Amino acid sequence: MRFQNFYEQHIGDRRHPRFAVAVLLPTDLDEIIAPLRERFDPLYNLVASHLTLVFPFEAEWPLDELTGMIGEELAGQEEIKVELSSIGDFYPVAPVICWMAKENEALTQLHYRLYGRLGMAVPHREYLPHVTIAREISEHRVMFVKDEIVSYLPDESFTAGAVDLITPLPDQRWVSVRTFPLAVPE
Repeated sequence: MRFQNFYEQHIGDRRHPRFAVAVLLPTDLDEIIAPLRERFDPLYNLVASHLTLVFPFEAEWPLDELTGMIGEELAGQEEIKVELSSIGDFYPVAPVICWMAKENEALTQLHYRLYGRLGMAVPHREYLPHVTIAREISEHRVMFVKDEIVSYLPDESFTAGAVDLITPLPDQRWVSVRTFPLAVPE
């Protein structure tokens, strides 16, 4: 089964607006992986570096209703410490190489809560938070590309202080339409 790349679907082919819910990487971490994404990810300039919480979906709700539902679910959610560590991939299911986040119960629970709040089926059995570094790499080049990438990916951590609702513009570049700040722990 070929992996369906949601980011490449044509905007005009939809009846409803498309959105995703994501944690955008801080600028300093984005700068670490930007040269890698530019080299190995054909979509690097269409979507900022991020961890996806809710994969792209079509929304039947008006924007204010959608943001209200997400805002209600995020109310009281504290900032989340995220640790990025190893390199991973989703071959043979999907042609993606990524910077994997360490197991994170807060991210995982938020992922499932958001899907539940939006009344959508969870698309994968297991939630594996990650930042895509490379995609559309042929299977015979996966190890070569991973070897090139691994030396650039140190163990890093950051505090996710916000969650963003993102959507594609007509030029297919994804932008934030709403930022939901997370609560600072007391």
